[in-house]
Amino acid sequence: MKEKQKKKLPNPMKFESEFAFSWQKMGAFAAIIWETAKKNPLLFISMVLTTSLNAVIATTMPLISSKAVTLLTANGRPLGPEFTSFLGMDMVWTSWIWVAVFMFVILLISEYITDYTIGLFSLKIEINERIKIVQALVKQDVDFYFDHVSGNILTRFVADTQNLSQGIQQFLSNLIYCLVAFIAATIILFSQNLYLVGGVTIGYVVFVLVIAVFIFVYFRRALIRQFDFKREVDADITDRINNITLIKSTGTENYEIDRLYQKNQEYSRKGDRGVLLSTILTLWLTVTISFLTTLITIVVIVGVIKGGHDGPSLMFELTTGLPMASSMAMAIYMLVPSLRAATRASNASHRINELTKPIPFIQPNPEGPKINKISSIEFKNIDFAYPKKIDKVIIPNLSFKFEKGKSYAFVGETGSGKSTIGRLLLRYYDPKNGQIIINNKHDLKDVNLPSYLDNIGYVEQDPQIFYGNFIDNIKYGRFSDTKEQVMEAAKKADLHDFIMSLPEGYETLIGQRGFLLSGGQKQRLIIARVFLRDPDLVILDEATSALDNIVEKEIQDQLDKLVVGKTSITIAHRLSTIKNVDQIIVLGMNKGIVQVGTFEELINKPGHFKNLYEAGTI
Repeated sequence: MKEKQKKKLPNPMKFESEFAFSWQKMGAFAAIIWETAKKNPLLFISMVLTTSLNAVIATTMPLISSKAVTLLTANGRPLGPEFTSFLGMDMVWTSWIWVAVFMFVILLISEYITDYTIGLFSLKIEINERIKIVQALVKQDVDFYFDHVSGNILTRFVADTQNLSQGIQQFLSNLIYCLVAFIAATIILFSQNLYLVGGVTIGYVVFVLVIAVFIFVYFRRALIRQFDFKREVDADITDRINNITLIKSTGTENYEIDRLYQKNQEYSRKGDRGVLLSTILTLWLTVTISFLTTLITIVVIVGVIKGGHDGPSLMFELTTGLPMASSMAMAIYMLVPSLRAATRASNASHRINELTKPIPFIQPNPEGPKINKISSIEFKNIDFAYPKKIDKVIIPNLSFKFEKGKSYAFVGETGSGKSTIGRLLLRYYDPKNGQIIINNKHDLKDVNLPSYLDNIGYVEQDPQIFYGNFIDNIKYGRFSDTKEQVMEAAKKADLHDFIMSLPEGYETLIGQRGFLLSGGQKQRLIIARVFLRDPDLVILDEATSALDNIVEKEIQDQLDKLVVGKTSITIAHRLSTIKNVDQIIVLGMNKGIVQVGTFEELINKPGHFKNLYEAGTI
């Protein structure tokens, strides 16, 4: 099962293979439209009806004007009822003008409704896709983020959802308008017995369209290359901004400016072919459609002369045939740029699907038993290998039981699997073999995961802090807690006095990832968060490794207070953090547990722990 899931994971480097037209890609694009239409049927129906009405009115207006002109120039000659009667009323040329005015007012109202509904419809698509992306991202495995640069994810979340929304807005409205206008113009031409004009126009428009589509096929490939490279540039810029401190600390500002310039030069070169083909396509449509007016004029004049028709007939055929032919040609002119919008939107939907379609390996069980308290956790015959290297077992045959209220520490060389223990307890990953048993009866895979995690506090080396104020960050995960409870937790973490020294106190914005805080202040904030959570199990993953000795001692004092009366698991790299724990578990490289005991027991007998200690590793 896992192998099948692995094959579904996208490889962004294979985007080049997506240049060819894909019904699957267009199907995904259409599915997004249909999904939104099902959720908003009245909005979708209103959009389709008003857009169709606009096309019919705009196409019919020249016929109304033509009848008014024909009546005006008849000079007493008798004309048929199609000119002199409308809905049972006798018509003169001014009557047709009033009909035209009425239709123009209806067109204004209908156009307003169309613009509003298509704008609202496309906005709902953008919002829906953003929600789907967030839902998919928060459910994804941790491994997923190793394969996807954060800048690429942000580009898809912002740019691709906008491109999808705008592309659908342009494509959908133009497609409906063009099809209805083309059909309406064809019906009018043949219903008015303008068979020659209709036949010539349709044949000519089909010829123009075939050549335009042929050009567009090559234009589309260049367009996708341009879109794809722009995504890379946007992601690269985002990544550089996220690492601005590295740029500042190494004095490489000019290097980055030059580097960005070179990337944009390449982006420009990627766009050159697209601009060239776009120019050719536009030139072809402009010239051929302009010539259509001349062609139809010649056809009408020749037809009238050969048929022996009179002046009013010539006037009617010109004033009707030319606008109808122009409407049909303009429909094609509008349709081709709409295909460009469809290309942009379909490829945006393809890139969005790369985020939303992969199936996570970790599948929570919301219907599983809820864990209100953690009394014990047992690792039973655990073998662990990372999903990307499933054959390389890092932790083999690990069995150990964590009992309530006791303190534990894991030590070992880098790569021995210390931090992996914490990730298994948090269910970032599942073991390859074996079970993690909660409270002597539940497999961790089967329990309600949010209820289980609600009983765990996690303090890691790199504090996870959101952009926001102190209150938002401290009470994250405990959203119903009061400000007074937050302040009490901050006092326990020795952070309250610092917060109160700031002009805005607990409402102070602390910057992205706590940019405005020192390392010690960040860790105190996380400790305050855990104090507020009051969990049964506390996991300390090298929580003080990035701090200097003085700050480390201060933070360690807060951590010691934090774990009183709780089960604690420390991922250790410094002796000061493990001396007083109840049991130290020593991991060997690819060997799992090699020693277990108290500090005094392990330091006084030969073995792996003593070797690490004497080598200065801990």
